[in-house]
Parts: sequence; C-alpha cells; structure tokens
Amino acid sequence: MMRRNRVTLADLARSLDLSTCTVSKILNRSFDGFTYSKETIRRVEECAEEMGYTANAQARSLRTRKTMLIGFLLPSAQISVFGALTDQLEYELRNRGYQVLIVHSRNDATAEPALIASLLARGIDGLVWIPAAEKLDPAAAGLKPEFPAVILDRPHCTSAFPFVATENRAAARNLAQQAYELGHRNIGILNAPAGDRSLRERFDGFRDVFGRNIRLLEIPNDTAAAKVAVMELLRKKTRPSLIAALSEPLAIGAIAGVRDLDLNFSKTLSFVAFDDFPLSGHWSPRITVIRQDVARLAQETTRLLLDRIESPQAQFENVRVDATLEWRESVASLVKD
Repeated sequence: MMRRNRVTLADLARSLDLSTCTVSKILNRSFDGFTYSKETIRRVEECAEEMGYTANAQARSLRTRKTMLIGFLLPSAQISVFGALTDQLEYELRNRGYQVLIVHSRNDATAEPALIASLLARGIDGLVWIPAAEKLDPAAAGLKPEFPAVILDRPHCTSAFPFVATENRAAARNLAQQAYELGHRNIGILNAPAGDRSLRERFDGFRDVFGRNIRLLEIPNDTAAAKVAVMELLRKKTRPSLIAALSEPLAIGAIAGVRDLDLNFSKTLSFVAFDDFPLSGHWSPRITVIRQDVARLAQETTRLLLDRIESPQAQFENVRVDATLEWRESVASLVKD
C-alpha cells in the first residue's frame, strides 16, 4: 500500500497562491505585527483542513524555541470546580495550539517545587498554578520572575505573577445580605484553616453582613471533618438558623451530617454553599450556591498566560471574575407575614 506523502506548508502555499511565510504565520497565529483579512485567514484554515495538513511539532519547536506545552499544577481534579477548570483550560489552550501537562500536589505545598521542576524539565512554555500555600516564593520553586506563569484561584499569594480569581468577597456578601433580609441573624460557617485566600475572602463577605453573629468552625477541608462538625453543632440546644459551607468538600460533609441526624433544610435550618457541585441541584430541597464562572476564569487565565509568553517583561494585570448566585429552596424566610 502506497504511503501518502505529508502535506507541507509549501503545498498549501502553492494551492492558495500565497507565500509560505503568510501561510505559516496564519496557521501558527504568529503574526508579528502583520495583519491579514478574515477572508485570507478563513481560506488558509479551510485549505489546511481539506488537504489534511498537520503541523510538524518538532520542526516548529526548533524554529520558534517553543515546545507548545503548558504546565498546570493544581491540588486535585476530584473537586468538581477544579475538574471543570481543568477541562475548560485544556480546551482554551488546545484551541491556541498548546498541549497541557497536568500534575496534582494533593494539597501538599512541599511537593510543589519537585512537581514544577519536572514540568520545567519538559520545557514548558508557561505555567498555570493553583498553589496549596497561602504565600509563594517563586524562587524556592525554581521559577524566575520573568517566567510566564499565572496563579489561578489564589489571589495575592505572590506579586511575581498575575492572578485570576473569582470576586469571592462580593459574592459572599451578596448572599449574606439576602439571607439577612430573610430574617437570619445567627449563622454557622464551615471554613478551612488559614492557607486558602479564596476561602478567607468568602468568610470576610459573610462577616461584612453578620459581624460577630457567626459561629466559625475551622476544620480540615474534607467531608469527614465537616460531617462531624455539623453533627456536633446541630446537637446543641441553641443552633444557628443558617449554615454556610465555604467549599465543596465542606458542603458535602455538612449535607451528610444533616442527613445522618435525620434532619432536613426547613424553616428551622437553612443551608448555603460555594460552587455549584452536582449534588447541589439534585438534593431536596435544592441547595443555594454561589457558582463560579469557570469558562471565564479559563479564558482570562489563557489570555494572561499567552500575553506573558509573548512579553515576559511587560507589566501585567490581575483579573477578578464575577460569580453568580443560584438562589434555591434551601434558604427559608424567617420574616413573619
């Protein structure tokens, strides 16, 4: 069987009656100050697809000194919002010609330098990082300040790299204000110990509204700890009218605790949580949640990262993304008609 010859840039250029340079710049999105009409770009892309052109990654790497690889270091993909971020980020970068190498720290900050070193050894062009620690020392992780990196979901942990994060405090304040207007005055909050600035911002949003009328339960960020803490809280003679869980593991643990006590969310007990995890919309009653805009987070992260790759020394911006309050039946009104 005769082996089909590989379609080259020169083949495309001859078919389109364009220069090889023009075809290369359009397909690689490396315009370098040149501009091309939308029609020309469309013709090149359609011709490449029809003729079955695939880029020679090794040749491009030698020519551009880029591997077209991006590292993504995150605590875990098991939490639904991190899984969704992984999916969306990979999609955004793949559409721009990059492949993503994913590694998990399992919330162990001491493991991150070795994981970053393994990514750098593979020649990554840039890094997206959801760190496990509250404060970062990029040099200790083997990263120079000019290395193209973006911090995701962990605001203000370093000034060396830009960050993209949700407007956590404003979103939490909005939810808390609506609960307050429904008559809730004393609430219980499940939060993880210091280390996650996003969770701290969420707590601050509730504190802006409820002040000292908060029973704060600081526990490990896992379902088992949350279940035990909620069951102990609800066995007390006096208990809050509303419980807020500031992460998905804490929310799932709290729901399990309420279920094991044979309670439900009613007039005497309301419940809210962060992140629109799958269980939240199927529980009865459905859980009121703050939903992060995962698509926008991934888009902004991709934009900042590619800007850093193109101009490592340029000034960078930090980006905040608005969240959406999904108001559901798990919050009851205590206001008398």
